[in-house]
Amino acid sequence: MEVMLLLDALEDILEKAPNLPLSSKSMINKEELQEIIKDIRIKLPDEIKQAQWIKEERQKILIEAKKEAETLKRENEEKLLRIKEDRQRILAEAEKEAEILKKEADRKIQELIDESDIMKKAQEQAKEIIIAAQIDAKKIRLGSKAYADELLAELEKHAAGIIETIRNNRDELKNLKS
Repeated sequence: MEVMLLLDALEDILEKAPNLPLSSKSMINKEELQEIIKDIRIKLPDEIKQAQWIKEERQKILIEAKKEAETLKRENEEKLLRIKEDRQRILAEAEKEAEILKKEADRKIQELIDESDIMKKAQEQAKEIIIAAQIDAKKIRLGSKAYADELLAELEKHAAGIIETIRNNRDELKNLKS
């Protein structure tokens, strides 16, 4: 700030001014001091305006950062809700599919039992169908969990980016104070 430099110059003049003999009073150049005081009066309003502008800009940045944080928070909450809804839907579909497969397996088992000459073969096929249905149901459940995890990881990455933006804005604000 130029005002601080002018005040330092004023202070230097006063410190370096020679003392009058047998007195604690100093001899100074009145015109030189008046010129520095005049410069201070000229510069001070500009620096006050600049400080006020910095303060206002800081406030605008803070308000904008808060708005952005609220928007991102709301978006993240909405994404999380959609992820939960998708997960529930996928699990429900997997359970329905497993039930359908089980009923189909039961029906086939009954058909095979009805055919007495190939009963042993029917039992083996029934077991295979049940195992396949269980494997399919397990794959569907695991797939839905993986999907939900993938969506959460994406959300986590997005939130990390937001936090980094906020940190950068705070660092900018700290630098503006200096």
